Amino acid sequence: MSDATTAEPRVVLVTGASTGFGRLIAETLARRGHRVFAGLRDIGGRNERATAELAAFAEAEAVDLRVVELDVTDQASADRAVAAVVSAAGRIDVVVNNAGGIFAGPAEAFTADEVRRQFDVNVLGAVRVNRAALPHLREQGTGALIQVGSVAARVTVPFSGLYAASKAALAALTEAWHDELAPFGVESIAVDPASYPTNIGVNATMPADPERLAPYGTAFGGYVAALTERATTAVPGDPREVSDAVVTLVETPNGKRPRRTVVAPAAQQEAVEALNRAAEAAAIAVATDMGVTAFAAPR
Repeated sequence: MSDATTAEPRVVLVTGASTGFGRLIAETLARRGHRVFAGLRDIGGRNERATAELAAFAEAEAVDLRVVELDVTDQASADRAVAAVVSAAGRIDVVVNNAGGIFAGPAEAFTADEVRRQFDVNVLGAVRVNRAALPHLREQGTGALIQVGSVAARVTVPFSGLYAASKAALAALTEAWHDELAPFGVESIAVDPASYPTNIGVNATMPADPERLAPYGTAFGGYVAALTERATTAVPGDPREVSDAVVTLVETPNGKRPRRTVVAPAAQQEAVEALNRAAEAAAIAVATDMGVTAFAAPR
């Protein structure tokens, strides 16, 4: 993807922009002439370095990128961040809900509090940010919510149940927002990446209950070893494939964006897209049978 764009510059808020996909998305959008607000939590503490790096990037590249403090687990923080964007730019065109984390391990070993924490970031984080942004988007009559999901929203592999459940919940909300917001000219769509080499895997949270984890030790250890071996023998995916897909969607005119974009190796992409097509057909059949197609956006 080139560093210049012919698309109309847009005002974009990217959550979880300290590292990984979020950082790449924010920097690529800024290079392409968009006005970017990079949402980071704790900018004076754990993300102080990332804040300084983004500021240095903006100065060196002469681009319009600034950091806004945003903790997606706090509604007041989300409200303040969106208000800051609108105050500075006069509008907000796109929200990229990228902030997220992964809890990895056998489902039994996680406590209810750990489950809540997984959903608090991956699901409720997007709910809070979208709730803050939607009054502005609806008033404008145009805009987009882009949720960074996962192929795990469609396919659950062992020891990723919490993460997959959270992404499936986010996918369901994305579908509901898509239909409910269409009359206001606002789109809700998803980008579903496969596993890519970013910090999300390195920073994965393991179960805190060693007693419940112990019976699964051999299987879970083998699972981690298999993933590690695969990572050393397979050609690693380039995270820029995901950021480029998001940038393309940001620059796509309203009404032209697909509901779901899968970014994955060929075998995974083909399998998940087949599920997506089946789900689309099922959604139409169910809505038709219920007599509620008038309330669903065209598919």
